[in-house]
Amino acid sequence: MQPPFDFIHLDPSRDPPETYQEAFELCEELWAKLRGFKSSCGQDHILLNLICHLEHQLVVAGLILAIQLELLDG
Repeated sequence: MQPPFDFIHLDPSRDPPETYQEAFELCEELWAKLRGFKSSCGQDHILLNLICHLEHQLVVAGLILAIQLELLDG
């Protein structure tokens, strides 16, 4: 599954600031680690629910970063 934290490079002059790029990369790394851990949890419903919650929190964090970038760019 493609992580929901990717941004498209159409115009390099409009790339997000470096700190935002690093934040997106961090979210992407955390997403990959959660997905890897999820596959090793088997049927442990407590861990699976925790991972699901953390995935939702990461998506929200990515959305907030994307909105902030739009506000900075606008």
